Parts: sequence; structure tokens; C-alpha cells
Amino acid sequence: LEWLRISLSGDRSRLDRFLDDLPAAPSQDPAETARLSALIATALARGDWRERDLLDLTLEYLAALPERLPPELREELGALAELRVQQPEDHERTLLGLIAEVRGNLPGLIAAHRRLQAAPRRRALDADAVRELSAALARSFLGAGGAAFAAAAPTMPPEQAWLEFHRQANRDAAGDGLRLPLKLFEKASLYLLESLPLEQPGHASFVRYLIEDEAAYRRLLAGFYAPQGTRLARFQEEVERHNRLPEQAADPVHYEPDQANWFLHALFFRPDVVAAIVEREQQKDLYRVIGGLGARACLPRVLHEVRNIFGTITPEAFQKIVAILGLDPAEVIRVIASYKQYSVDPRGSILIYVCKGTACFLRGQPELSRRLSAEIRAEAGAVGRYGIQFIEMDCFGVCHLAPVVKTEARFLGRRRADDLPQILEELRKGPRFDNRLAFLERVLERLAPERHQRLPGDFTLSQVVVCTGDPVLDPLPPTAIGQPLRLEAGGVLVGAANGRCRKLGRLLENTLGFRYRTVQGEPRLGCLVLDRDGHIREALHFPEPWLKADLALSVRPTATVRDGFVWIQRPDQEIRLGQYSDDILALDRNGVRFLLVTAAASAGAPPPPARPIGSREATEREAFVLRQDRLVLGFAAGGQPEDLESYRGQGGYEAVHRVLGLRGEPAWDPAELVRMVTAAGLRGRGGAGFATGRKWEAMARAQCQIEDSDENRDAIKLIVANGDEGDPGAFMDRTLIQERPHQLIEGMILGAVAVGARYGIIYVRKEYEDAVRRLEHALFQARRKGYLGSAIFGVPGLNFDLEIRLGAGAFVAGEKRAILRAIEGKPAEPTLKAVSNTRRGLWGKPTLLNNVETFANVPLILRQGADWYRRQGTAHSGGSKIFSVAGIVRQTGLVEVRFGRTLADIIRICDGIQDAKVLAGVQIGGPSGAILSLTGVRGYLLDTPLDFDTFSQAGAMLGSGGLVFIGEDDDVVRLARHFTDWLADESCG
Repeated sequence: LEWLRISLSGDRSRLDRFLDDLPAAPSQDPAETARLSALIATALARGDWRERDLLDLTLEYLAALPERLPPELREELGALAELRVQQPEDHERTLLGLIAEVRGNLPGLIAAHRRLQAAPRRRALDADAVRELSAALARSFLGAGGAAFAAAAPTMPPEQAWLEFHRQANRDAAGDGLRLPLKLFEKASLYLLESLPLEQPGHASFVRYLIEDEAAYRRLLAGFYAPQGTRLARFQEEVERHNRLPEQAADPVHYEPDQANWFLHALFFRPDVVAAIVEREQQKDLYRVIGGLGARACLPRVLHEVRNIFGTITPEAFQKIVAILGLDPAEVIRVIASYKQYSVDPRGSILIYVCKGTACFLRGQPELSRRLSAEIRAEAGAVGRYGIQFIEMDCFGVCHLAPVVKTEARFLGRRRADDLPQILEELRKGPRFDNRLAFLERVLERLAPERHQRLPGDFTLSQVVVCTGDPVLDPLPPTAIGQPLRLEAGGVLVGAANGRCRKLGRLLENTLGFRYRTVQGEPRLGCLVLDRDGHIREALHFPEPWLKADLALSVRPTATVRDGFVWIQRPDQEIRLGQYSDDILALDRNGVRFLLVTAAASAGAPPPPARPIGSREATEREAFVLRQDRLVLGFAAGGQPEDLESYRGQGGYEAVHRVLGLRGEPAWDPAELVRMVTAAGLRGRGGAGFATGRKWEAMARAQCQIEDSDENRDAIKLIVANGDEGDPGAFMDRTLIQERPHQLIEGMILGAVAVGARYGIIYVRKEYEDAVRRLEHALFQARRKGYLGSAIFGVPGLNFDLEIRLGAGAFVAGEKRAILRAIEGKPAEPTLKAVSNTRRGLWGKPTLLNNVETFANVPLILRQGADWYRRQGTAHSGGSKIFSVAGIVRQTGLVEVRFGRTLADIIRICDGIQDAKVLAGVQIGGPSGAILSLTGVRGYLLDTPLDFDTFSQAGAMLGSGGLVFIGEDDDVVRLARHFTDWLADESCG
């Protein structure tokens, strides 16, 4: 498919001719040829399909041809389908592995791999090995000129060698009417490094580590424009990270300085980083549909990607951006200066982010920041010891986890200042696997089927204890003591001695080993086997009658490790069993249970991370949800709403089918859709509460006016969903984007049909990276289904698509004109007395701007009807409102209630105020809202109906819906100063 894309060069007429001429063997089913044509047409219809989408399309095509496939491939496809249902995480890892293999075998690379694999083996990485790699690549793309290039390549800097190679390759390709995309070569040399026939121990596994761990590869790529000394330092740090991983413990890699230089020479034989980013951005369908958009439209995403790789807009990257996009440097500097996340300041090699949103501020963020400053000996924003830099961020939208720090792609919630030294140590050196159970879990997680891994020497056995069953029937061999061990997929432990291997049994998962003394003072070993919720499933070598009775109950006790001891939680008491020991492993051998003690004890190592919440906590969360009025969050909520087919199974996209006349009734007049939204009393959920129907009506009447300065000359309309909720303490949009992406997409499709929009933009905070990934996946699912793109839902002439744009840390970008300027690649500045967006908005087109939550309400209105929806709220505010609740209530998170419910209702939904806390007030409406007292003469506010109008009369506003309940021991003066500082910093008050 990729080679076809290159061969046809995006020429639609050439694609049509190719499909018309697609040969069909006489024995081939015409339906099979039709499926192949459909696969090719779909794959080549867009230039911005992700590799994941092309892989899914390919797998769907293969699954439709079971009788034509070899038995082993049918078996593998069946196993993959089963994995998707039973083990989603393993399924995701498998797909990422398949994508990595696809990247490594793109056109031309297969032949290069074969040439390298047939080459003589070398002892280590050197100039001749790099020459061999260059020759393999050159012969695949440069033809007769390849030999001369390969001979000269090691003598040139890698960047110069790449430019020469690309110049010759494109010259040869142009003779055939082709253009080779940069994407083809971004990791080509990395993949070929794995195929180099080297005798160097650990080399292939290190290259595979860089291939499969994108974060590791990007840490090296961040040195692309750096001096060689910096590159070498980064390289050695990454080698050390790799060697500390459990799966590499028995096979570490080491590179001498000269070898490291040659490795980097090969690694950086690749396209310029900024050039590759720009080319990928320009392939997006947005620029084909809205033709004529200048380079400025690409600027926001290019800046984001540069920052993602380098951590900052480095001088070298800035110069490349300006040169490649052809923009005025002063204008680019203005854009960078308008957004906090486009920093040009030097960055640390390790970044840690601290949330300073309202909930985190009240729960201990200042203490976290002070401790970080002390640990790295630098203030926020400055680079401190070990190259660590911590940055205070406005809000991550995970207020229920306050206080929160973020490292790389991980949120670490409810952290204390004392947790920070270990977090910093792991950031410097990589994750720690001192605990043996965590070590083994990691090994098992990484083991592919039918593979095994040798365990380090300190995993030899020193003691074996029989727990249950009859060992005489199937004893462990005496040679098990002291012999080397290896672990196979599925947790099978194997002893290896004198060249022979013997299976010892299967390791039991989720165990807590401990040492204790009997009543007589005799030292003993014991072990608890837990289920995934932390309940005790089995007790080994601990024959206490009370525990045996407890395990017979329908709700079994739970166990945990605290202060180095194993504790059991019973309904009426806690019991300490003994000292936790991670050197005790539990083994099953044909029904007989054994306890194995490894040779080197490390009883002090902390246990693996806590298991998922148990049944009690799950029951509390379920009650928390049931007490709410979940109208929007309850829409199509069964199954997995983030998955298109699951969403459809719950009635999702049904409203679109009805409106388009695809359910046996006439298609709706768009004006009828506008009238229904108006009659429902839907008001904008972004904060102002403007009547949505009035805005849609104005947009439906709007006419596109083309002016001389417009880059695009088409008479089209656009819509924008604002998901850049900038108020600290608000995370409604984040949850809808992450957990209900198809509901948002359906609402925007309905809005587009109502007002006649051709394209839509979803503007989302950069901090919501995990939610954005889920939304992006949902968008591509909808495109593959035909719900976005051309002729959506099979309706000729109905074209609509969506694109994601990321915010960059500018609160004022939430203003109706500033958000459009941000999308256009301009500074996020409000425009005073600007014409309405419905007349001239984004890129000069009539533009409908609504909040994410507003769009998510539309499918609900279409399903239940306008009258029903209006009755759920008050006379002036129909439906419900989602609030993000944090602070001193027992249950925090999203709370959806009908308009007209009260703050007292929300406190009851949240299971009341925490023990030892006394309610004093509430912060409502964000920093520009109010801190309201809820005691004394203001106590009536607890029972005041919640809607847009009543609270404005009380001197506050609902805003977007953030609520932080404050206790008497919270320093409200400090909180007020926090807000005024924040407003001043954002230049918005």
C-alpha cells in the first residue's frame, strides 16, 4: 500500500486507472477483487492515514479471506482477534509491534535487510559496519551510483551523508515520475542497525529497544542538532537505562566510545527532524480540502512536535522552521511568545511537571514545589542538579488525584513531598526493579509466546518448602537448589543445569511472601495469593483456622504491605502476619504448591504497585454515579463508548442516520434540526450560557464572503469545538473527549448538517495528551467507517471531516476570537469589536463555535426530544450540567446534575464532607468566578438552584463548571492571592 502511494504520487486519475486495470485471476472470486480494490481505494484516499489505520484496514481485508489464507496465518489472525477481547493491553502492544515491523520493511528496506543479513559477521560496530549499512541502503535506492556513495558515506557527517543520499535517490526516482517521502527514511538506518551481523553481545536487543520504545528513541533524537559530546552523553544514559531493565539483565550491552560514535553516525543518517515534521503535517487532509492555506496554518502543529522532541524551541529548530515554512522570523517569535508551552528557554534533560490548579494548590502543591526546589537546587522553570527541570502547570484536568505531578506520559496522583526523591531517582536512572516480583512481572510482560529469558544469578534457589498436595507423586528435583533458572512465557520456571533443562512449575501471580514465627517461636515462611482486587484467594504455609474460615466467606479479606509488614484487613480489625519478603516465590507444580526462596534475600525491597481498587471502593464509586442525573454522561454509556462499534451498539450515531433519512423516514430539513435545539433550551456550556439555538440559527443564515486577503477562495462554512478549558479545577471537557469521543463527534456532525459546515476543528488543551490520543483514534475509526470524509454515511455530496488542534498554554485563547487566531497559527489575542464569527471567523469563513460539552448534548436531544430535554432543567436552562468537583468532599470527580439541583445536592452525591473537615465555602466559576462562603448569612447558597441566572444574581457565575469545596482549615487568603497571581500571569484580569 505504501509503495502504491509512492508510485501513484497522489494522482487520483492514475489511481482510478490502476483500479480499473486491477487483474483478476480466472480462479479468483470477483468479490475478492472488489474487496482488494476497496482496500486500495480507501488506503490511498487520504494522505494522513496513520499506520494503525492502514494496519487495521489490512487485517480486516485478510479476515474476509479465510479460505484463501495459509492455515498458520488464519490461526494467527484468530489469536489476534481473541487477544483483542480478552487482553486489550496485550493486543495494543501486539499492534504496535506489527506497526514497527511494517516501518522496518517499507519499500526498498526489505532488500537492504537481506543484503545485510547475508554479509560476513563482524566483531563490533565500526567504520566498515557503517559502510556495509550504507551500501545496503544505497543499492536499494541509488542503483549504479550506490557503490560510490557507500564508500564515501562514513567519511561525511551523517547529516551531509543523508542530504547527498536523498538528492541522488530523488533524482533517480524523478526519472520514473516518483517522489520519495521523508517518512520512508526516518528510521530506516535504525532498522538496518538491527540487521547488521555483529557478534557484539546485546547490540540487537538495544536496537530493538529503541525501535519499540518511542520515548527512548526520542530521547536520542533530541540530540539531533546538538554537539557530538551531548549526543554521546545521551547515548550512554540510554544504554544504562536499557541495561537496568529486567529483560536485559542477563544480556547487557556495552559500547566503547568509538563504537558509540559509529552507532550515532548510523542513527542520525536520516532526514532533518523539522523537515520531516513539516512534510507529515502538510499531508493532512485539511490542507487538501481547504486549499490555499499558507504555511502559517502548519505552524502550531510544527511547534508542538518540535517541543515534543526537543522540549523547547531550540535556536537550531527555530531557524529550520523559519527556513522551511518561509515565514517572517519576527512573526514566528510573536507566536512563540504568546504561548507558555512554546518556550525558547534552555530545558533540562529531565522534565517534571507540577500541577498548580486549585485542587492541587489546596492539597499540597506549594509543598511539592518547595521540596523539588530543594532537591534539584533550582527554582521552578530553571535547570537544576542532574539536568532536572520542574515546571508548574496550570491544570492537568485530573483534580480528583490532587496533588498531581507528571513525568513523561505518566500522571502521579496524591503525591507527598517525601515521595519526590524516589521519583527523581527513577527519572534519572529509569524505573527500579529491586523488588523481585516486580522484576519477574516485567520479564513476563515482555516475553513473547514460545520465548524464554535467562534470570540473573541471584535468582538461584536456596530453599524449597512444600505447602499443599503430595510432593512424593511429583517432587521437585534435588538439583533445583543452586541451579540457574530461566523463565518462559506463561510464567513457567525452568531449571537449567549441565546443559539440560527441566520444568519446575508455574509461578503464581499476585503474591505477598512473608516471614513469621509460630507460637513456639519457630521461624516459618508464608505466602498469600491475591486476586486482582487485592482479596486473598489462598494462604500458603500459614495454617491459621481463623484465616481458613475467613477465606470461606463470600467477601474475603484483603491484604496489603505497610511499613515492611504484610497486613490483613478484616471487617473489624487489622492483623499483622509477618515481615514482607520479596525473595519468596510461590510455585504450582501439577497441583502441588511450593514456596521457593531465592539465594540473595532482599526483604527490604518495596512491593509491586498497588492493585486496582477492590470491591468496597468500586461499590462506593458505583453509588456515587447512581446518585447523579447522568443524562449526557449516561448517553450510550454501556460497553466502551470510546469504541465506535460499542458506541453504535448503544444507539450512537442513530440520530445522524435519522436526520439523513437513512432509517426509513424522510431526511430532515436542516432548519428543523436548528428548531429542535432551540426548543430544547440548550445553552452553551463553556461559561457564558448563550442560547445555542440562536447561534445555530445565525450560522445557518450566514453567507460566506470572500475578500482579497483570503487564502482560500471557497464558499464554505466551518465549525469549532472549544475543548481548551483553561479554568484550573475544571476537567469536564477532558473526560468527554477521553471517554465519550464518538458522542462529541456525533454532535459535531449534527451541527455541521444543521448549519451546512464543510470542516470542523476540535481545539484541545495540550495537557490532555492521553485524551487527545483517544479522540484521534475515534476520528480515524469514524473515517474508516465512512462517517467522516467524503459522502459521509453514503450520502452523495455530504462531505464533512474533523481535525484536532492543540492549545499551547494560553488561557485567553478561550475567547471567541483568540481561539480562532490560535488555530490559524497567530498569537492568541482577543480582537475588540470584531465582527461576529458567524460572518467572518476561522480563515475568513462563517464559523460556529461551541463548547465540547455543548456538542455532546445534541445527540441526547435528538434521541429524547426537545420537550423531554427542556423538562429536565429549569425554565431558562434545559437539561443538565456536568461539574468537576474537588476539595474536601469524600468522592471527587465529575458530577452531572439537572439544572435546578443545589450545592447541597452535590455534596450529598459526593457522600458528604470528609471526616475531620468542616465545610467553609466553595470556589465556583474558576479564578475569574468567586470564592463563596457557605456558612452564616451565606448558608442559603447551599440550597440555591444551580443555573446560569440565579448564581449571577448571587455575585458569582457557574462558568464552565468547576467546583472546589473549601474547609475551615484551608487558607482562603492564600487561595485568593493564588488566583490574582494566576490572572495577572495570564494577562486576563
